Amino acid sequence: MKMLIIGARVRSTLFVLLAPIVSLAATPSTAPKTDDMAVSGNLGFALPFDGDFDSFAPAITGTFEYYTTPRISWRGMLSFTSFTADLSGDPKVDSAFINANFVYNWELGAIHPFATAGIGVYSNNGSNGLPPEFDETVFGVNAGGGIEWFLGPRWGLKFEGSMHGLTGEDPNTFLLGTAGVMFWF
Repeated sequence: MKMLIIGARVRSTLFVLLAPIVSLAATPSTAPKTDDMAVSGNLGFALPFDGDFDSFAPAITGTFEYYTTPRISWRGMLSFTSFTADLSGDPKVDSAFINANFVYNWELGAIHPFATAGIGVYSNNGSNGLPPEFDETVFGVNAGGGIEWFLGPRWGLKFEGSMHGLTGEDPNTFLLGTAGVMFWF
């Protein structure tokens, strides 16, 4: 009899602890549907993989997405970051870029992992003693992925990482990591 009471208490305790998690996972997704649009604002970092530029730089991005199906969207992204070189005088390369990406997501309830790839135009401006060739507009490609976590009927959180490869002067390869809030309509 005592074992039955202990077993019932353990089951009750597990139910109370796990019910919110199971409820969240079982909640029907309120994710965007065909012909929905979404916007997001994101903060993060850029990490260049080029010799003289090897420290984290703050980054800010904004996106606009159009969903052609619940699994496929097309995204435009505007981003800004500033890379500082490890040289005397702290030369900098300010970078503004626009990307056009294809995004595919998988539905796992309220959480949707996604993969993305695209092309972009990157405008770089060198300062503090960098030669003129650092002032350039170049093309690049990017690929990455992340998760979208849908928390309400029209909003969620987005976490993303992507690699960017550019034609032109350093820094021409960097990792961009961001987190932000997205809204769709």
